[in-house]
Amino acid sequence: MDKEKNSIMGKIKEFIKGKGMERRSFLKLAGLSSLGMSLGFPLKTKWANASSDCLGYGKSKKYWRTDAQGNRYFVQDNLITRNVDDGHILAKYDGWWNAYPVREFDDDFHDWWIAEKSWYYQKLIDFFEGTSDDMGVPNGGHHHPMLATNARMLCDRGDSQFHLNNTPKGFTIIPKPDKIEEIAKRVQDMYDDPDTNLPVDLFKLRQELYADKTLWDKTKFATLELYSGRPIDAEDPGNAGGYYGINETHTFQNIMVNPMSTLTYMGLWNTDGTQDYFEGSTDDTPTFEFRGFSWLISNYNPNITPYEKAIHDYINLAHCGYHGGSCVIATNLFVISEEFNNSPGYDPYARGKRVVPEPEQGLYDLPEPTPTAKSDTSKKKILTKEEKLELLKRSNFIV
Repeated sequence: MDKEKNSIMGKIKEFIKGKGMERRSFLKLAGLSSLGMSLGFPLKTKWANASSDCLGYGKSKKYWRTDAQGNRYFVQDNLITRNVDDGHILAKYDGWWNAYPVREFDDDFHDWWIAEKSWYYQKLIDFFEGTSDDMGVPNGGHHHPMLATNARMLCDRGDSQFHLNNTPKGFTIIPKPDKIEEIAKRVQDMYDDPDTNLPVDLFKLRQELYADKTLWDKTKFATLELYSGRPIDAEDPGNAGGYYGINETHTFQNIMVNPMSTLTYMGLWNTDGTQDYFEGSTDDTPTFEFRGFSWLISNYNPNITPYEKAIHDYINLAHCGYHGGSCVIATNLFVISEEFNNSPGYDPYARGKRVVPEPEQGLYDLPEPTPTAKSDTSKKKILTKEEKLELLKRSNFIV
């Protein structure tokens, strides 16, 4: 067998080409997407199975519940989301409720995200069409931002002294509410059609859809919370803790205490002046920070809204279509309240400045620096050797 056939990806390509494969499992084998990037090695210590009872306020409060059919679900009680479409969200932090605005990401971010996403899919298309032997899809970039969460003291899993957490997640943008059903149907029809050339046709469809900026909700991102409270239903195998040795992630536990979160993206490559974003700047690293709220959605919650169910099903279709496995995993919907451009060199619009909402007049204006008096070196006295030795003695310098 040649070198390619001996490689993992070579075996996958040969298997797909020569033997065929169940349509819903081929992408699971290939591992093309890292939506589950947060998966790590199972913890082996005895406290890894601990499940905190302090989430919420008071140890008697339980956040996991079971429906009449034995399916488990959770209730997040620190967010009120019914007015999100009207432009604000209510959130509870440290026992206090407050209203926060909901805002859209800016065009620089959107154009950057589409550019990286399209490049990502093109690499996969070229690989599976045989025009390239290098799949070359790195982790990070548009697909794996860092999600930072923060709980409070004594609300933890028992395996750390800290209640801060930061982890990469496979986030994506989501369709506008009136477009979710249409886009989900097009994706599902592609899986169901025996004449579809998977995965290439699916990747091309995704490229086409993402390029149409009018389809997408600019106020939110979405991902899955992959191992929270498993098993959740009869089809979810394993005992409490599933395959991972833990019942909940730090991310999940933190959000159940405090929904405030930050999400940070960094580009895979620097700008070269040909991009549609950053006004043609060169040698800059696109870096964006979003501050907002994590809205957790549980499939079996009897009070799940039609919108929550549509988002949950859409994100799960993207995941189980690629990877196989459960299609009812908890969903994390990140709602944007502020955006900062943390790119290091994009003047005058970056270097940690808030871009959404646009800053108030003069927010980042600094006072003019006060000129410092320059010493007159033209008449500077030149010390003799004896004067230098005397100065050295007075300075207590140790030779």
